Amino acid sequence: MIKTAHHFLPFLLIFTLVLVVVKSFLVAYAGKDVCLKKCKLQSATLILAHIQLVLGIILFCDFAFSNPAWVDIMGNAASRYTYVEHPFAMLLAVIFISVGKVKAKNIGDGIQSAKTTFIYFTIALALILLRTPFDKLLVI
Repeated sequence: MIKTAHHFLPFLLIFTLVLVVVKSFLVAYAGKDVCLKKCKLQSATLILAHIQLVLGIILFCDFAFSNPAWVDIMGNAASRYTYVEHPFAMLLAVIFISVGKVKAKNIGDGIQSAKTTFIYFTIALALILLRTPFDKLLVI
């Protein structure tokens, strides 16, 4: 159940993250008047990212407590990607989403808040897209 949720939740997370990035770009750089402050899309993205992180931590702990041979994992590129690079990049992405939302919330100016959201959420989106194993995503 947890593995299935962890495999299918990224689709929804990436979708909401792209929507937030596009909306913040429209407000910050295109001059469109989109109600970014009242929009709950940032909060939904933050919640989805944290749920995904918790599910990933549960799966990682399940693996880590089975006493794997970490020397072999670090020596193999595929397992290093799965058990080291992917979790670290996802943790960084969730940190960027959290910091970006908090910083944008504390800025009074709507355009500056949208620029902050755009920068932090775009970095998070890039990290997620670069380190998501799309070839294994639909294989359960």
